[in-house]
Amino acid sequence: MDLRARFRRQIEEVVGRHDDPATYGGAPGDPGLCGGPRSISWEVNGHLGSVFAAGLGAIVMEVLHPSVMDGVYTQSSYRTQPQRRAQETLGYVLRTTFGNTEAATAIIERVKRIHGRVGGTRADGVAYRALDPDLIAWVHTCIPWAVVTAFDRYARPLSTDEKDRYLREQAVVGRMGGAEWVPESVAELDAYVERMRPLMAMTEQTRDFVGFLVGDTEGEFHAGRREQLQRRLDLAASMTLMPKWARHLTGTYQPWAVQKAYLEPSVRPTTACSRRYRSFSSVLSGRA
Repeated sequence: MDLRARFRRQIEEVVGRHDDPATYGGAPGDPGLCGGPRSISWEVNGHLGSVFAAGLGAIVMEVLHPSVMDGVYTQSSYRTQPQRRAQETLGYVLRTTFGNTEAATAIIERVKRIHGRVGGTRADGVAYRALDPDLIAWVHTCIPWAVVTAFDRYARPLSTDEKDRYLREQAVVGRMGGAEWVPESVAELDAYVERMRPLMAMTEQTRDFVGFLVGDTEGEFHAGRREQLQRRLDLAASMTLMPKWARHLTGTYQPWAVQKAYLEPSVRPTTACSRRYRSFSSVLSGRA
């Protein structure tokens, strides 16, 4: 089996086959939630190399919010089922983008029901609940923010108008997920991130979580030195998509020369292999 076929099989194990009528079918003319084959979301999120390149950075940005981190740390199965958690996140992105309206809506409602049971009080005494519209807005925004940045870098440059269109299309998912407002333009995104920046922190929970991601933990998911180094480089490469302040905060900052000479080139083989999961676009395009 060649690399591209193996890659396709792995994707289908996560999100189902592209021709599954329950998720990716639907009546002719049903554009789903993000606008269908003519949308910029189909092009950007259909470039799975960009989605993968963005993944670690988006996750770390989400949990820099201490309330998000506490919910993940105390009430998530990430330690015992890390692969499943990663698959569910990828599945959510692809199904809400490419799924028919009914299927995409169903997965959003399922996630909301799960999050409805999540809440608590942080170590600093701040109470939170996962369905807080402000927390949902932050968690939602981190994913399209990272993905569109990765696409612009590794696939093709996007105009500001194209980025604005993408954010508007993805905002539908964020609002349906429970956010009252999410950024719908690059200008709004930049202003929003600056407003949220003072709320971000690298807590003990966050340090432990990042340590788990790179394999620096005891137990089944501990990694050897060589694999830890590769995971740290992968994380640093993904974090280059995020602001410099976030890289300094998380300890993933590398000088510009290292970023250009090593981190960004290390991502390109994956983005080239997954140039685009064309079966989504080619098969589903008959729906609209």
